[in-house]
Amino acid sequence: MRRSMRAGPGSSMFSRQGLPLFATYLIWGTGSGAQTLGRPLFAYELADSIFLVTLLIAALGASRIISAPLTGFLADRIGRKPLAVIGAALRGVASFAVLYIDNYAAFFVIELIGNTGVSMWQTTSQVVIADMSTPENRGRAVAMRNSSLRLGQIIGPVLGGVIAATWGLQEVFVVNGVSKFLVMFITLYLIGETRPVRERRPATERTGLRADLLPIILSRAFIALGLTTIAAALIGQGIVQVMFPVAGKEEAGLDESQIGLLIGIASLITLLCSFPNGMLVDRFGRKTSLVPGLLFAAGASVLLSFAGDFNGALAAILVFGLAQAMTMGSTQAFAMDLAPEDKRGAFLGVWSAFQSFGSAVGPLTAGAVAEVWGFGTAFIAVAGFLVIAGLAMAAFGPETRARRRRDVAGTPTGTPGDGQG
Repeated sequence: MRRSMRAGPGSSMFSRQGLPLFATYLIWGTGSGAQTLGRPLFAYELADSIFLVTLLIAALGASRIISAPLTGFLADRIGRKPLAVIGAALRGVASFAVLYIDNYAAFFVIELIGNTGVSMWQTTSQVVIADMSTPENRGRAVAMRNSSLRLGQIIGPVLGGVIAATWGLQEVFVVNGVSKFLVMFITLYLIGETRPVRERRPATERTGLRADLLPIILSRAFIALGLTTIAAALIGQGIVQVMFPVAGKEEAGLDESQIGLLIGIASLITLLCSFPNGMLVDRFGRKTSLVPGLLFAAGASVLLSFAGDFNGALAAILVFGLAQAMTMGSTQAFAMDLAPEDKRGAFLGVWSAFQSFGSAVGPLTAGAVAEVWGFGTAFIAVAGFLVIAGLAMAAFGPETRARRRRDVAGTPTGTPGDGQG
């Protein structure tokens, strides 16, 4: 299998060829961070209903369950670069369109359209990282990607808050629109196509997408990956961003400034620990970080169930920040290792659907448990799921870092698998 000479694997990841790519993640995260602040506030301003705000957020997550696999399939067919450019442009246009919106229904539709662009870019960007990295440096590459995004997501809300207070909420979407067009131009002119060049095979040797991917998707390794992916999404989306703010205020008596400070501390810990964790998983393997990270997150969730003041919440949040750094990058590197090279886009698109499922369904499920049985029970239930995911990965997840790789069925191929021997 030959690769495009414009962006080779491995060595280019941390050279000048990789710098524009990491710059796009920082710029994208800054714009998205600003809009993360503006979206719920603007939706509430239009609808005057917290239910409609949460409905919008859930719908955006659910829509990616469909768009991510489709994007992955198209990335294998027509290339990574066209989809990344179209995705950034679509989100940029939708962001500027918000300037002309004055009702909730129109905002809902515009955000769904823009979210399709987000899904296209996010899925494609993960495929590009997989293309340009190798199992030996993939943990660090993923950590650099996540650190760049997270740094932007820390800068974005601060910038968005200043702009919203000065010029109004709709102007926050302009920041996001500008950031997406910057990403589009960098991708268009500074980043090469990374899709492997396919060698033409006789018709009798060709297999369909379903025949190639189905055995991997039905394997124990992928089932462990799916549980771990949902768990990792639940840590960031369900716990830190959704349940903790409400539980902190209602159960621990924290005020808004304390909650904001704790969420910021969690993000900072995750940012600081991401690259060291990437070095760890490149040196010792993905499961070395992934399984303990899930167990740490379970312990932190138990701590939150008993947290009655700021110090108790701080202890839990510090562990959550570390656990998020350990699980997020390791899960992504594991998925990229497991993806077959000639169907990498399709595989990672299906895997991204599990991320979206975890982001959409996880918080809703945890919230439903909290509504009926209380926050303490909800945190304990989340901890139980995290332990199950960690044990499943420990028992069924192959170590994918090794240079010699086999497929998940155990026969020698070019597909990453158990990595033994």
